[in-house]
Amino acid sequence: MAEPGIDTLLSLTDSKYRLTVVTAKRAQQLLRYDFKNTVLSPDEYPRMHTLEGDKPDPNAVTWAMQELKTGRLLIGENLIAEDRLTKFLDQMYPREVIEPAD
Repeated sequence: MAEPGIDTLLSLTDSKYRLTVVTAKRAQQLLRYDFKNTVLSPDEYPRMHTLEGDKPDPNAVTWAMQELKTGRLLIGENLIAEDRLTKFLDQMYPREVIEPAD
């Protein structure tokens, strides 16, 4: 059975391949910044149904698809370059650098 909203996601791009690449890149960005750079509001966070009840979904691909479905992210050719975006995100969401033990 198809994921609800897959038609919406496919309509955002010209091919399934591009949708896959965009989703994978966004999931990587979410993981790199511990989901702090999400465009989702807390009530939009993906949830998974478990025997213990609803819990936050830790899957970055699910988060990326949810973000794309909202329409708040742009997909296209004339976007900010990846290296500039990374520098910008690094300034906004500094990551801890763990020094190797000597």
